[in-house]
Amino acid sequence: MIPKNSSSSDTGLFLLLLLFFFPAVLAAQDSIRFPEIKSYNLHFDYPVYHPGNLWDYIDGAADNYLNYHFEELHIAEYYKGNKKVFFKVEIYRHESPLYAFGIYSSERSPDYHFINLGVQGFREESLIYFLKGPYYVKIITLQEGKRAERDIEVLAHKVETILAGTTRFPPELELFPENNKIANSERFIASDFLGHEFFDSVFTAQYKSGDVRFSMFFTRRSSTDGTKKILEAFYKNATGQVPRPLKEGDHIIKDGYNGNIYLIWQGDVIFGFRNLEDQSLMRHIAEEVLRKL
Repeated sequence: MIPKNSSSSDTGLFLLLLLFFFPAVLAAQDSIRFPEIKSYNLHFDYPVYHPGNLWDYIDGAADNYLNYHFEELHIAEYYKGNKKVFFKVEIYRHESPLYAFGIYSSERSPDYHFINLGVQGFREESLIYFLKGPYYVKIITLQEGKRAERDIEVLAHKVETILAGTTRFPPELELFPENNKIANSERFIASDFLGHEFFDSVFTAQYKSGDVRFSMFFTRRSSTDGTKKILEAFYKNATGQVPRPLKEGDHIIKDGYNGNIYLIWQGDVIFGFRNLEDQSLMRHIAEEVLRKL
């Protein structure tokens, strides 16, 4: 703060010192600030996108982003010289870190090249995507070569630094047992898991044991009544009737679209398995999950 009694010369000296020690390295587009990069010119040639106009930018993918509570998209471009060298930065902000993880996890694959950036990122020569807090960031270039690879990495780290938010995965993922889990296969499904509109807010992970690949999934509700309603809906959808009394524990339901679904109801949590017929392996994993619960 400038002292009230400062003279104009003192004020000028203060501003010079401020610019010297704290150079202007940020440029703003509404609520998002972008870092400036040496030798690059920063341009804002796109509007700020919101749920109502996201289709104008990513028509085919907009519904998926909206499903994960997308709130706004900010875009900046970095040009050098005649604009033949440039980077585009897209910063998607979602309602919460959980929903940002959901959209990020829907676009990653376990065989990508992952990097330590924010919560996590992945990269190729021409792009770096990463997750931090409620932000999903995409940095893209058409340039090739070592210089472009270096500059895109510098830019990615500068963008990550200015974004606030957690650098940890959702704590719910800790419920998945590590043994046989395929690294980076975890996802958060916001709605319509297994094609059922009653089954939402589901965490999933892929596993491999020998030649068998299967998935585990779970959801947590605020009360036992919430999970009971999910199980009732499964039975009604598959058989048209609900067992009475409906008890906690193991349930095998033949789903017309997904085959046998193995569900375990425990209080406010339902978890289960797809494509796993080995009852002993299933029970071993289930016991580990129940210990964590």
